[in-house]
Amino acid sequence: MGYSHPRRKLGEMQKKGQLLRLKKGFYVLSKEFAGREHSPQIVANLLYGPSYVSLESALSDYQLIPEKVVALTSVTSQKNKSFDTPIGLFTYRHLASSLYPLGVTLRKGRDGRPFLIATAEKALMDVFTLKFENAAAPRAADIEPSLREDLRLDLNELAKRIDRKLLVELEPHYRYRVWNRLLIKYLLNNL
Repeated sequence: MGYSHPRRKLGEMQKKGQLLRLKKGFYVLSKEFAGREHSPQIVANLLYGPSYVSLESALSDYQLIPEKVVALTSVTSQKNKSFDTPIGLFTYRHLASSLYPLGVTLRKGRDGRPFLIATAEKALMDVFTLKFENAAAPRAADIEPSLREDLRLDLNELAKRIDRKLLVELEPHYRYRVWNRLLIKYLLNNL
């Protein structure tokens, strides 16, 4: 059914609490009107893209870090961006196009709906690429303290789920990134 004044209809639905505006031209039904909770991961995938959930948000989703993450953080091949919406804070970090598509998987949320997320290994690579890019040149001895102290990563849980084949596939793509090279070597040799 067409509306002669769609903007007016959107405004009416917002006033009635049926619709939430997340950004210009992007709306979601309110949870009361839709009858179910929003999937923050699906919203993150659709709000700005292309993108996939990564960094601490993915590590938290895999229960590898103890912290509950406030902002849902994704990686994108576009510019860095942030959206503070009625359903949460969504941040996006730029990653080089050559690294962007590696290690991304489709995962089902609690409600069975799929979303794009980095594998645990890729989320770690993204953290080391984006968070440590300006840090001093590391030594091999710096990797474990970075995982345990900076990220508070559960290395025992990571050891249970690590995909060595994926790490070997990722290795050539990170050959010029010292932190990442040392991370892959540490994970392959110590977990």
